Amino acid sequence: MSKDGDDLESRLRPLWLAAQAGDEAAYGRALEAMSLRLRSYFRRRLFDAPHDLEDLVQETLLAVHLQRGTFDATMPVTAWLHAIARHKLVDWWRRSGRAG
Repeated sequence: MSKDGDDLESRLRPLWLAAQAGDEAAYGRALEAMSLRLRSYFRRRLFDAPHDLEDLVQETLLAVHLQRGTFDATMPVTAWLHAIARHKLVDWWRRSGRAG
């Protein structure tokens, strides 16, 4: 993992674990950190469709919320987040008729 990924993981992991335990403030901060990473992730992949970036970020955050029970605390939060983001990106490519 890159230094940026390590840094995000070190900031995000305690927030996400606290959020999983019911800390609403930590949940909000975790989603903020996730949204920044998702914007960067999708911006690099949607260079020809920047108008869809925010919709894809929101779809992914909704999926994170709905799938939060699937998080395995033995794994990095960033790996789980990126797996969800990849699935949402593939769904977007299929809907838009684009090849990934």
